[in-house]
Amino acid sequence: MPVPRLECIYGNAGCDYLYSNNVFLKPLWWTEALSSLRDQITALTGYKFHIVIGNQYRSGQDSIGWHSDNEPSMGFNPAIASVSLGSCRKFQIKPRNGRPTDFWLEHGSLLVMHPGCQSTHLHQVPKTNKVVSTRINLTFRPHTGGNR
Repeated sequence: MPVPRLECIYGNAGCDYLYSNNVFLKPLWWTEALSSLRDQITALTGYKFHIVIGNQYRSGQDSIGWHSDNEPSMGFNPAIASVSLGSCRKFQIKPRNGRPTDFWLEHGSLLVMHPGCQSTHLHQVPKTNKVVSTRINLTFRPHTGGNR
């Protein structure tokens, strides 16, 4: 089944990324803008990141279902920082056996999922029938194979 959004990855050499046991991403080297943004987020949060996955949600029909970002390549209890650009979209997070909380991620917003969140919670960007324009989401992540 095709991924219901467009995606790309940038990061350190050797930081290949596999998720859902069948989607393999090999990073392009950091652009100046992405490495600058990474460094700003690291200064703000104290967390180090070795890759950034870019997702383009072209319309309300592009989405990502309930999941946790717990791939072994990110290490134990990773911190993930998410920057939203473009159209505002609903982001939902919930305890594994609980009710969701909705957040509206506006252009320029930063959402940080601290260590432990991926073990205890699931999150998603659901489909919507509302007319929405393009949203870019940049998720900065650690990687066990990457050093700076």
